[in-house]
Amino acid sequence: MSNKKHKEIDHEESESESESEERDYEKESDLDSDGNFVGDTEIQADFEGRNPEDCDFHGIKQLLRQLFLKTNVDLGALTEIIISQNYIGSVVKQCLDDPDDDDDENDGSDGVFGVTTVINITKRKQEPAIKQVTALLLQLAEENAKDDTKALIKKILSDDANHVGFVINERILNIPAAISVPLFSSLQSELDKAIQKNMPYTFQYLIWICKTYNIGEDASEILYANQEEKPLEDEALARFDVDVSEQVELSQWDYEGGAMTPGRRILIFEGKKFNDLVRLIKEEVESGPVF
Repeated sequence: MSNKKHKEIDHEESESESESEERDYEKESDLDSDGNFVGDTEIQADFEGRNPEDCDFHGIKQLLRQLFLKTNVDLGALTEIIISQNYIGSVVKQCLDDPDDDDDENDGSDGVFGVTTVINITKRKQEPAIKQVTALLLQLAEENAKDDTKALIKKILSDDANHVGFVINERILNIPAAISVPLFSSLQSELDKAIQKNMPYTFQYLIWICKTYNIGEDASEILYANQEEKPLEDEALARFDVDVSEQVELSQWDYEGGAMTPGRRILIFEGKKFNDLVRLIKEEVESGPVF
């Protein structure tokens, strides 16, 4: 029998609400222009959170590709870092029909539908993949941010006394936002336990790359791919937007009559705000339908 640590991601709610929050839908099709899986056939499935394992490598790497697209980051090496700190963060996998089948021959490694974690990029700054992530953030800030934001990014990425956490919150398109609540609650608990053991997870700053879409005639309105991230921007010390339309095969498509162009919004937070961010995620999900 496997000794995997499974994490509870269910919600105790009415059956009608469970249909939208406890039952997630995977669509069978190809990828959209931003690297997300989309399609027309809905399949009901239950999901659970687990600690990342070696068998999740390819699934996590694919999810990271959705976020980083064609940037110069070694996604395989970054995936190995996520798995190496498997006491922090979760992957989302489909529940097995029979828990007794959860052995070495049927370990659920056939699909990873989401990953939520945080990496200390200050502590790991000498690792090649983290150097690439840091270089990417500096480049994106230089090309897209205002002067004060550029200065802040340079400061926090060069000061070893202030540890920076890089938050990753990525999932397949059609997994509802409700799943983010237990995933971040679990991450919150894991960080607390790690800090109690004097592990390097006390962050002075957090950096979060959100997938977004610019919509409307003048592309002035922002739609978040992970809608639970929308209220977080009000808590950010700084933010800037990046156009990634040149990195995807199709840069625009129709959204309620207007153009919809993929982008990235980089948010920078004080590390002490993390618990507030988790609270805002929960409030956003509980305030109404979030898909």
